[in-house]
Amino acid sequence: MVISTSNLSYFIDISHIQIEDMCEKLNSIGIEVESMRQIQIPQKVVVGRVVSKNPHPNADKLNICQVDVGNQTFQIVCGAQNVQKDQYVALALEGAELPVQNNKQDNKTQEQKTQDKKTKDKKDSPLAHTLTIKKTTLRGVESCGMICSSSELGLEKINDGIMVLDSSIGELELGKPLCEYEFFNQYLIEVSLTPNRGDCLCILGIARELACVYNLSITLPSEEEYGLVFGIGRALNLSVEGCLKSYLLYKAIEVQEISMALHIQLILAYNGILKSNPIQNYKNFITYLSGVLFNIYPISNDTQTPITLKIKKDENELESVYDSAGHKLSEIGIKSYVDESKIVAFPALLIVEASYAEPEIISKALFHKHIPHDKDITYRSTRGSNPELLIGMNLFCSILNTYTQCSIYSGYQEVEMTQESQRHYVNMTFNMISQIIGKEVEKEKIALILKQLNFKIDADGDGVFFRITPPPYRHDIYSPQDVAEEFLRIYGIKNIPSTPYSSIQKRGINKTLLAYQNKRDLATRAIAQGFFETIHYVFYQRSKLVEWGFEVLEEGLDLKNPITNELNTLRTSLIPGLFDSVVRNQNFGYKSIKMFEIGSVYNRKREESQHMSFVVSGFKTQESYPYPKGEKWDFYSFAQTISHIIGDFELSAPKEIPTFAHPYQYADIILGSVRIGFIGRLHPKFAQTLDIQGAFFAQIDTFNFKILQSMKPYSKLHSNQRDLTIVIDKDIPFHQIKSRILDSAPLYLKAIYPLDVYEDKDFALTLRAVFQPQDISLTEEQIAGFMEQILHILESEFNAKLKI
Repeated sequence: MVISTSNLSYFIDISHIQIEDMCEKLNSIGIEVESMRQIQIPQKVVVGRVVSKNPHPNADKLNICQVDVGNQTFQIVCGAQNVQKDQYVALALEGAELPVQNNKQDNKTQEQKTQDKKTKDKKDSPLAHTLTIKKTTLRGVESCGMICSSSELGLEKINDGIMVLDSSIGELELGKPLCEYEFFNQYLIEVSLTPNRGDCLCILGIARELACVYNLSITLPSEEEYGLVFGIGRALNLSVEGCLKSYLLYKAIEVQEISMALHIQLILAYNGILKSNPIQNYKNFITYLSGVLFNIYPISNDTQTPITLKIKKDENELESVYDSAGHKLSEIGIKSYVDESKIVAFPALLIVEASYAEPEIISKALFHKHIPHDKDITYRSTRGSNPELLIGMNLFCSILNTYTQCSIYSGYQEVEMTQESQRHYVNMTFNMISQIIGKEVEKEKIALILKQLNFKIDADGDGVFFRITPPPYRHDIYSPQDVAEEFLRIYGIKNIPSTPYSSIQKRGINKTLLAYQNKRDLATRAIAQGFFETIHYVFYQRSKLVEWGFEVLEEGLDLKNPITNELNTLRTSLIPGLFDSVVRNQNFGYKSIKMFEIGSVYNRKREESQHMSFVVSGFKTQESYPYPKGEKWDFYSFAQTISHIIGDFELSAPKEIPTFAHPYQYADIILGSVRIGFIGRLHPKFAQTLDIQGAFFAQIDTFNFKILQSMKPYSKLHSNQRDLTIVIDKDIPFHQIKSRILDSAPLYLKAIYPLDVYEDKDFALTLRAVFQPQDISLTEEQIAGFMEQILHILESEFNAKLKI
């Protein structure tokens, strides 16, 4: 929300406050200031009055205007469609330097727009991007300046034509530079609010906060009589059915002629809520000022007054307003069925409705009933609009009376809550607030700040216990902690001394810590191997998971309200998201990509587990000597890299090959005879679809293994190697052979691994056994005996035969 210093002056006097101090105070009390800037109008832009307007003789879309600036009249050629005689306009004289508008802004990326915003205020020279106004000739007619639109002066765009000046910016004096008007020197402050602070979605809410911080008095509009003897009863009757939980206030106003005040147009434009219809703009502006929600019901000229409005619950149990014919006009706090943009014929009699409904009721209705709603209305009503309807209505009447020609009927009609929700009370003590914030504070100071925040305090006889009633516009105060937080916002967190937490540190080593350390140790090893750690959403697109061949959540367990259609389920694997990142980085020009992620995945029953996945693509080694064309990844070099991270492991033929894996380069990862994951190459069809080359992946499904093996003594004696070639069934996994030999290991056997394979009529496997004694040198007879033991195991357990 963008607030302006001129609009704050509706309620408080801030003329003596420095803008930097105000922004600092807003930040300190929890209203985050996103940006602050001052409106600055270029020099030599003055107030002028169009004294005549004539068509250009050589151009259908141009007009020749004579503009009076007090001591001189200038001839201006203008192409704006809305220029008219007797208008007050902003005239840029010869030599004026106007900011250049970037018409290509909408085509920029969000990053470019963000960068523009960051650098906009860093330009030291005002002439960096300017247009100098010069005397020129347009289609044969001399033009001595330019009648400006709001955007041409560096302001927000309010229309497609020129900016028409009016007295809302101050007294109009011909020839007076616009930069001398206080309105065109005000500050604009953009603030962001947490969802619980619906009371600050208006100028009045911000003014209340500043009044509390600076101990200022708030000026609220009072009810006035505007000279019309007719009472509202001449225009409106109300009929209420049943018990209501809403609060409604009605006023009748006859508008004879209406125009839009400039200062209202500009602030609405800065907030992105400017409409083309004046009635809508006045309504939006007063909601922006007061936080009160309004609906406008026009009465046609052929309708007999007084009209009757019926307030009752509709078929969805929503409190609604109907006309006498039974047509629904609005659902309170949810939607209006009256097209206010069509209120264009004047004079017109309007029924103005101010309404309030409990935010909890609106939120539950929207959640459970899924009914259509106006987001502009429910954005405020679900966060808590202002229930002080009379303040908003008085402001509505005052502003309309100031800037339009209207007759305001005396009095008002209201519908009070017949089932008013119970007000929230908080019972506590002053000492409780001191304990919560961590500092002893005088109870007089606590009481003063709470009263400045409009909290009502009812204390007992000795003043120890008291009951706090939050103001009606604070819907988020329920507990002593909430009250203490409100006090601390104003008192200042800087005034609370920092004290060490006094406690006995317990031994923090447990299974959770060890599991976390194990995962981070794996991550450190992966980073050491050149992998980049990534983090993705736990959400993913269901249709993509199906395409990859991964399981998806059961329908009844899937997300009911996904944040986007592309993130409409919980991920069941890390691999698709990692390859999405590979594609994005490849599009940025990276040829070699190595990524890993440790994160949560879910099975079809929505049961959570932790996985670790790796992906690589492109070159293993960049183009440099001795690989001038780069070294490509292959299955075994990738497997070796993974072994450097998780430790030595075995590969086993899988029972089933997934659709995204290469049919001949995919295997299960076996560690200690237990399957802990899989490794493979991306299927060529998937690689072609993603347009990536040399892509490999690995996934670890469990972290229940140790990376480092226990230490063993180092032998000073040399090792002995012997090779053995056997004929064996090729379908027997090697990890079974290795495990069986090591379980019945001959003395001094350190390692056994495959050396080579040969396949003709039979499948031949060459094994290498490594013997490493600690204290003796082995003889040839001993080594031969050990090899005989290994051969016996192979023959008896796996039906192998020695190849001769």
